[in-house]
Amino acid sequence: MSEKRDLLVATDLDGCLLDAAYSYEPARPALAALARDLVPLVLVSSKTRAEIEPLVRVLGLDTPFVVENGGALVVPRGLLPRGEQVVVEDGPYAEIPLGTPRRVLVEALHELAARTGVKVRGFAGLTSFDLERLTGLSAAAAMCALQRHYDEPFLVEGGDEPAERLASAAVRHGLVVSRGGQFHHLTGRVGKGDALRRLLEIYGVARRRFHTVALGDAANDRSMLELCDRPIVVPRANGSLEPSLAGALPRAERAPGPGPTGWNAAVLAVLRGERLPSVAA
Repeated sequence: MSEKRDLLVATDLDGCLLDAAYSYEPARPALAALARDLVPLVLVSSKTRAEIEPLVRVLGLDTPFVVENGGALVVPRGLLPRGEQVVVEDGPYAEIPLGTPRRVLVEALHELAARTGVKVRGFAGLTSFDLERLTGLSAAAAMCALQRHYDEPFLVEGGDEPAERLASAAVRHGLVVSRGGQFHHLTGRVGKGDALRRLLEIYGVARRRFHTVALGDAANDRSMLELCDRPIVVPRANGSLEPSLAGALPRAERAPGPGPTGWNAAVLAVLRGERLPSVAA
């Protein structure tokens, strides 16, 4: 195993570092240990920049983060390679666009739904009050969640079959449907793993190499988990694993519990040099 100074931990948020109430309180010991050992923590989420940036500040992180399922990579401006194309330079950060513009996705979702006969409800048709009722977010948090640029979350009526039908049509359209938790997400072909790979390339320009650990719990975390050296699957609230992850990642380890409690135990085990049970066990 690499030395701690060579580690980089990438993590999903909802269902991993954050619980259903959007709290990371049970993960404080592991967060403190990562900070003490100077291990970079990279947040990789379907959440928007408006949602993640305040969390980055609260956690005291100075690392890049990935927003909207890999739609963009947000990096400290001092890490940005010369000549890199950015959309926004705002304060200490620069945003590197990777995904498909949301206006294209919104139009495509309407077209795909009409073509397949699947009834959907996308974020573009929601008010902040609608989102509050659906998710339990505060009014301010709901407003931040609606500030999307590279990802269109949506709900599907009728369960798995119509969702799979829509996903197949999206592939033929050159797009991807993935499942995060409560919502499906329509995106371009760029995913969390692509954004993490781009970040590692940027670190490579600065002559930094890492042993990567990633933690995720949902289908949209798969590309990130497949890319990293050490994938860890966090169980869902009922203790089960997302089937698409367990089947596709036989070398992955299983966190000892769901949410930030399991995340905390898994990260502390990594820092102690311990292995976790296999998802196949």
